[in-house]
Parts: sequence; C-alpha cells; structure tokens
Amino acid sequence: MSIPLETIIADPRVAAAIVVQFLMGLGLGYFAVKALKYVIAFIAILVLGSFLSVWSLGGSVESSLEMLGEVASAVKGLLAVLGVMTVGPVSAGFIVGALISLLRK
Repeated sequence: MSIPLETIIADPRVAAAIVVQFLMGLGLGYFAVKALKYVIAFIAILVLGSFLSVWSLGGSVESSLEMLGEVASAVKGLLAVLGVMTVGPVSAGFIVGALISLLRK
C-alpha cells in the first residue's frame, strides 16, 4: 500500500518535521565540508597510530588489516540496515549544504 506524497505533505506536523530535518542536514553539510580537512587529518592520525601500535607490540600488519576488514564489513551491514531512506531529508540537506560550502569560498 502506497500513500501519495501530497497526503504526507498535507499534514502540517510532517511538513514541519521534513523542513526541520532538511535544515539540520543543510547546516551539517555546510560545516562538515568546512571541517573536512581536520576530519581527514584526524582519521589519518588514528590509522597511523594503530599501525604503529601494532608494530610496536610485535604484531603483523596483515593481522591489523584483517581486523580492519572485519570492521568495514560490520559498518557496511549497519549502513544497509539503516538505509538512506530513513534519513532522507537530512541527507538531502547535507548534500545541498556541502555544495553551498564548496561553491562559497
């Protein structure tokens, strides 16, 4: 059973929630792109630190890469469960905010 889009948007509570979610995503996207270089540096430092700790403990790089592969598959499974449709307005706002941030230098 499918509910028409006009029926969903006609409810003022649903329309207000969609607008607020879109604006939240817009702000998140705008500021996330502005802070992207810091996030990338943070992730790079964490990855380098994990490899250095494995090396200092005498473990192999291959074993740490296997562990990262297991974590990646778990994250992919989580993303499949949540799905993009559950956060549609926030995702759309994030993309628009990111584009605004990239175009506005």
